[in-house]
Amino acid sequence: MTLCFNDTIIMTQRVKEQAGAESVCSFLFISERQVSVLLNDKERSFATEYIINKGNSYKAALAAGYSKYTAKVAYQWLEEPKPNSTEKRNLPFKPELKKYIEEQVAKIESEKVADAKEVMEYLTSVLRGESQSEIVVVEGIGDGCSEARRMTKAPDEKERLKAAGELAKILGISKEKIDVTANQVILVDSVPDDW
Repeated sequence: MTLCFNDTIIMTQRVKEQAGAESVCSFLFISERQVSVLLNDKERSFATEYIINKGNSYKAALAAGYSKYTAKVAYQWLEEPKPNSTEKRNLPFKPELKKYIEEQVAKIESEKVADAKEVMEYLTSVLRGESQSEIVVVEGIGDGCSEARRMTKAPDEKERLKAAGELAKILGISKEKIDVTANQVILVDSVPDDW
Protein backbone atom coordinates (compact mmCIF):
# COMPACT_ATOMS: atom_id res chain seq x y z
CA MET A 1 0.00 0.00 0.00
CA THR A 2 1.38 3.46 -0.86
CA LEU A 3 0.45 6.78 0.62
CA CYS A 4 0.25 10.11 -1.13
CA PHE A 5 2.53 12.90 0.07
CA ASN A 6 -0.27 14.89 1.71
CA ASP A 7 -1.97 11.91 3.29
CA THR A 8 -1.98 11.56 7.01
CA ILE A 9 -2.39 8.43 9.02
CA ILE A 10 -4.56 8.74 12.05
CA MET A 11 -4.33 5.63 14.13
CA THR A 12 -6.97 4.81 16.63
CA GLN A 13 -6.90 1.97 19.07
CA ARG A 14 -9.95 0.04 20.12
CA VAL A 15 -9.85 -2.39 22.96
CA LYS A 16 -11.98 -5.46 22.52
CA GLU A 17 -14.39 -5.85 25.34
CA GLN A 18 -13.99 -9.57 25.31
CA ALA A 19 -11.75 -11.66 27.49
CA GLY A 20 -8.06 -11.07 26.93
CA ALA A 21 -8.69 -7.42 26.09
CA GLU A 22 -6.20 -7.44 23.24
CA SER A 23 -5.87 -4.16 21.37
CA VAL A 24 -6.69 -3.90 17.72
CA CYS A 25 -5.29 -1.14 15.54
CA SER A 26 -7.40 0.30 12.78
CA PHE A 27 -5.95 2.76 10.28
CA LEU A 28 -7.90 5.57 8.74
CA PHE A 29 -6.33 7.32 5.76
CA ILE A 30 -7.36 10.93 5.57
CA SER A 31 -6.32 13.46 2.99
CA GLU A 32 -5.21 16.95 4.02
CA ARG A 33 -8.54 18.47 2.95
CA GLN A 34 -10.49 16.06 5.14
CA VAL A 35 -8.70 16.91 8.40
CA SER A 36 -10.89 19.98 8.94
CA VAL A 37 -13.98 17.77 8.54
CA LEU A 38 -12.92 15.87 11.68
CA LEU A 39 -13.11 19.05 13.73
CA ASN A 40 -16.34 20.47 15.05
CA ASP A 41 -17.19 24.18 14.75
CA LYS A 42 -15.91 24.99 18.22
CA GLU A 43 -12.56 23.31 17.54
CA ARG A 44 -12.18 25.16 14.21
CA SER A 45 -13.01 28.39 16.03
CA PHE A 46 -10.36 27.55 18.66
CA ALA A 47 -7.80 26.93 15.90
CA THR A 48 -8.57 30.27 14.23
CA GLU A 49 -8.38 32.14 17.54
CA TYR A 50 -5.16 30.29 18.45
CA ILE A 51 -3.54 31.63 15.28
CA ILE A 52 -4.92 35.15 15.82
CA ASN A 53 -3.73 35.17 19.45
CA LYS A 54 -0.25 34.00 18.40
CA GLY A 55 -0.35 30.69 20.22
CA ASN A 56 -2.16 31.76 23.38
CA SER A 57 -4.39 28.74 24.00
CA TYR A 58 -6.13 30.32 27.01
CA LYS A 59 -7.36 33.36 25.07
CA ALA A 60 -8.19 31.20 22.05
CA ALA A 61 -10.33 28.82 24.10
CA LEU A 62 -12.22 31.67 25.78
CA ALA A 63 -12.85 33.36 22.42
CA ALA A 64 -14.06 30.06 20.97
CA GLY A 65 -16.63 29.73 23.74
CA TYR A 66 -15.02 27.25 26.13
CA SER A 67 -15.26 27.66 29.91
CA LYS A 68 -12.47 29.26 31.96
CA TYR A 69 -11.61 25.87 33.43
CA THR A 70 -11.23 24.31 29.98
CA ALA A 71 -9.34 27.37 28.72
CA LYS A 72 -6.74 26.97 31.50
CA VAL A 73 -5.80 23.50 30.25
CA ALA A 74 -6.56 23.92 26.53
CA TYR A 75 -2.84 23.77 25.75
CA GLN A 76 -3.05 20.02 26.46
CA TRP A 77 -4.98 19.49 23.21
CA LEU A 78 -1.85 20.45 21.31
CA GLU A 79 0.82 18.71 23.41
CA GLU A 80 1.60 15.07 22.94
CA PRO A 81 1.64 13.20 26.24
CA LYS A 82 5.14 12.34 27.43
CA PRO A 83 5.89 8.64 27.39
CA ASN A 84 5.85 6.99 30.82
CA SER A 85 4.57 10.20 32.39
CA THR A 86 2.61 10.13 35.62
CA GLU A 87 1.45 13.70 35.04
CA LYS A 88 -2.33 14.06 35.20
CA ARG A 89 -3.96 15.35 32.00
CA ASN A 90 -7.33 17.05 32.10
CA LEU A 91 -7.84 17.08 28.31
CA PRO A 92 -6.82 14.55 25.67
CA PHE A 93 -4.22 15.25 22.98
CA LYS A 94 -5.96 16.09 19.68
CA PRO A 95 -3.54 15.39 16.81
CA GLU A 96 -6.08 16.43 14.18
CA LEU A 97 -6.48 19.84 15.84
CA LYS A 98 -2.72 20.32 16.03
CA LYS A 99 -2.32 19.32 12.36
CA TYR A 100 -5.13 21.67 11.28
CA ILE A 101 -3.45 24.60 13.07
CA GLU A 102 -0.07 23.75 11.52
CA GLU A 103 -1.65 23.59 8.04
CA GLN A 104 -3.39 26.94 8.48
CA VAL A 105 -0.19 28.62 9.71
CA ALA A 106 1.77 27.16 6.79
CA LYS A 107 -0.88 28.40 4.36
CA ILE A 108 -0.77 31.91 5.84
CA GLU A 109 3.02 32.00 5.76
CA SER A 110 3.19 30.80 2.17
CA GLU A 111 0.71 33.47 1.08
CA LYS A 112 2.56 36.26 2.92
CA VAL A 113 6.10 35.50 1.82
CA ALA A 114 7.15 36.03 -1.77
CA ASP A 115 9.10 33.19 -3.30
CA ALA A 116 12.13 33.60 -5.59
CA LYS A 117 10.04 33.30 -8.75
CA GLU A 118 7.66 36.07 -7.64
CA VAL A 119 10.58 38.38 -6.81
CA MET A 120 12.22 37.72 -10.17
CA GLU A 121 8.94 38.31 -12.02
CA TYR A 122 8.44 41.63 -10.24
CA LEU A 123 11.99 42.82 -10.90
CA THR A 124 11.62 41.83 -14.54
CA SER A 125 8.37 43.80 -14.86
CA VAL A 126 10.09 46.88 -13.38
CA LEU A 127 13.07 46.39 -15.69
CA ARG A 128 10.78 46.22 -18.73
CA GLY A 129 8.72 49.20 -17.59
CA GLU A 130 5.54 47.12 -17.27
CA SER A 131 4.83 47.86 -13.60
CA GLN A 132 3.06 50.94 -12.33
CA SER A 133 3.67 52.85 -9.11
CA GLU A 134 1.59 55.49 -7.41
CA ILE A 135 3.06 58.90 -6.66
CA VAL A 136 1.71 62.09 -5.08
CA VAL A 137 1.96 65.22 -7.23
CA VAL A 138 1.49 68.69 -5.76
CA GLU A 139 0.16 71.23 -8.26
CA GLY A 140 -0.39 74.95 -7.84
CA ILE A 141 -4.01 76.00 -8.35
CA GLY A 142 -3.47 79.75 -8.06
CA ASP A 143 -3.53 82.40 -5.34
CA GLY A 144 -0.61 80.67 -3.57
CA CYS A 145 -2.60 77.48 -3.01
CA SER A 146 -1.67 73.99 -4.08
CA GLU A 147 -3.43 70.70 -4.37
CA ALA A 148 -2.10 67.15 -4.02
CA ARG A 149 -3.31 64.35 -6.22
CA ARG A 150 -2.27 60.78 -6.86
CA MET A 151 -0.95 59.61 -10.20
CA THR A 152 0.35 56.33 -11.54
CA LYS A 153 3.60 56.23 -13.44
CA ALA A 154 5.88 53.72 -15.09
CA PRO A 155 9.33 53.18 -13.56
CA ASP A 156 11.92 55.75 -14.57
CA GLU A 157 15.42 54.95 -15.85
CA LYS A 158 16.96 54.95 -12.36
CA GLU A 159 14.39 52.47 -11.02
CA ARG A 160 14.79 50.23 -14.07
CA LEU A 161 18.59 50.19 -13.68
CA LYS A 162 18.23 49.36 -9.98
CA ALA A 163 15.87 46.46 -10.83
CA ALA A 164 18.32 45.24 -13.48
CA GLY A 165 21.15 45.27 -10.92
CA GLU A 166 19.10 43.37 -8.33
CA LEU A 167 17.98 40.83 -10.91
CA ALA A 168 21.58 40.37 -12.08
CA LYS A 169 22.65 39.68 -8.47
CA ILE A 170 19.93 37.06 -8.07
CA LEU A 171 20.85 35.37 -11.34
CA GLY A 172 24.56 35.50 -10.53
CA ILE A 173 25.53 37.42 -13.66
CA SER A 174 26.82 40.44 -11.80
CA LYS A 175 30.05 40.78 -9.91
CA GLU A 176 30.53 43.45 -7.28
CA LYS A 177 34.21 43.81 -8.12
CA ILE A 178 35.59 43.52 -11.61
CA ASP A 179 39.16 42.24 -11.78
CA VAL A 180 41.21 44.13 -14.30
CA THR A 181 44.73 42.92 -14.90
CA ALA A 182 47.10 44.72 -17.23
CA ASN A 183 50.67 44.16 -18.30
CA GLN A 184 53.07 46.55 -16.68
CA VAL A 185 55.20 48.77 -18.90
CA ILE A 186 58.81 49.01 -17.78
CA LEU A 187 60.79 52.04 -18.95
CA VAL A 188 64.47 51.61 -19.32
CA ASP A 189 66.80 54.60 -19.44
CA SER A 190 68.11 53.83 -22.87
CA VAL A 191 66.94 56.88 -24.76
CA PRO A 192 69.53 58.16 -27.26
CA ASP A 193 71.18 61.50 -26.37
CA ASP A 194 70.20 63.15 -29.66
CA TRP A 195 66.57 62.60 -29.24
